[in-house]
Amino acid sequence: MAEDYTRRSKLINEVFWDEVNGFYYNVNKVDHSFTFKVSNDLKRDEIIGFLPLWAGIATPQQAQRLVAKLTDTTAFWRKYGVPSLSAQDAYYNPKGYWNGPVWVEWNYLIMRGLLNYGYKKEAIALVDKICEGMIEVLKKDHNLWEFYSPDEAWGGYHKTYIWAGIINRMMMDVYEFKTSL
Repeated sequence: MAEDYTRRSKLINEVFWDEVNGFYYNVNKVDHSFTFKVSNDLKRDEIIGFLPLWAGIATPQQAQRLVAKLTDTTAFWRKYGVPSLSAQDAYYNPKGYWNGPVWVEWNYLIMRGLLNYGYKKEAIALVDKICEGMIEVLKKDHNLWEFYSPDEAWGGYHKTYIWAGIINRMMMDVYEFKTSL
């Protein structure tokens, strides 16, 4: 099992990591390039590029670069959490399905990755951002939503979504760090 993890981790870092941008991207399955139709068109700053933090695949140097990208307020470090697509992308839509809203369960994975790499203050700040947004929406409409806007107090599409309840686990996971700072 450990050998398989090591082999896969090495492949992910060799194939999906882009040293120039310091980020993990999708690749063309035929030639493992970042190109599908036009040069580098698969280099989209999407939330999935942070998942190697959660999986423990990133090296400490890669993690540092990922956290720098994550905490850029013009891209991912938004008022109410990490959007599914960078706010710098032309397709960014904070209320569009996969083009920018905050999915709480994906933010949970990022928070766990931050904790795993020792970025406790950033993990706490992320949970605080998400809590603030969710609380504002709860005050207005008394529901947990499928996803939330990263830029304003808005929850959307399907209401009473159970997976938004993972915010409770997030708060529990960072509570001990928050009280010790």
